[in-house]
Amino acid sequence: MKKLLALLFVSNLLFAQNGTEIFLLDISESGGNITLSNPKNITNRRGYDNQPFFHPNQPLLYYTAMQDGQTDIWSYNLKTGVGLQITNTIDSEYSPTVTPDKKYLSCIVQRKSNGDQDLVKYNIKNPTETQMIFESQKTGKIGYQAWLNPNELITFVLGEPQTLHYQNLITKKDIVVAQNIGRSLHLIPKQKNFSFVQQIDRKWLIRSFNPQKNTITDIGESHIDSEHYNAWLSENIIFESRNTDIFSYNLITKEWKAVTLPDMLPKRKISRMAIKGNKIAIVIEE
Repeated sequence: MKKLLALLFVSNLLFAQNGTEIFLLDISESGGNITLSNPKNITNRRGYDNQPFFHPNQPLLYYTAMQDGQTDIWSYNLKTGVGLQITNTIDSEYSPTVTPDKKYLSCIVQRKSNGDQDLVKYNIKNPTETQMIFESQKTGKIGYQAWLNPNELITFVLGEPQTLHYQNLITKKDIVVAQNIGRSLHLIPKQKNFSFVQQIDRKWLIRSFNPQKNTITDIGESHIDSEHYNAWLSENIIFESRNTDIFSYNLITKEWKAVTLPDMLPKRKISRMAIKGNKIAIVIEE
């Protein structure tokens, strides 16, 4: 019973639905200094708007929005400024991620009936067409995911402790890679390695997992007081949000530097981020 209650607590914590907004900004770099500018609140409403993810080819940003007590997936068109609801179900969808074949959105589906968290993919052209990827009754509750190719991915699985899994949909391989991990999972740009954050003793480390070699290497140290959300600007620069600030880490120089934020950006807590080219989407508390 204690374990079940703990899992329910962690599940609720992962998808804690405080009021948040998504801002879109421009990124520029000069002399090793990174500046964000031209902030635009693209959600601009009361409630939970979170978990942004850029489509790699289309001018679209996907995100999770709560209405009427449940969450659905929405898209925002960067060219037209129009928002569009993608899913409309009795369950709650989170963590929209474009699959490598660019045909589907893979999402965490939290079931209204029993609280299960399955990994499901939705056809982008016809979101009513869905396919189950992982059923949490068999794999454990899924929190987050990141893809290498249409058949290989890593997932955050809830538990005591929370674990990082590498899975192959063809071979059915399911390997526990690490435990005591954070919520930020990414495919590193121009690589076939994933990044994740892991607590080891009292430190939080940003680490790289190579699924071909089944090896882990350290990238850098995450700030102990941050919530360990990050996003890659390039294969050598990673961002981390820290309270109301954003810092960048250079893998070449091994240095953290503050990212310059515009004065007109609300001075409130920043959490998740997504980057595509010279655009960044950041989640800010209301």
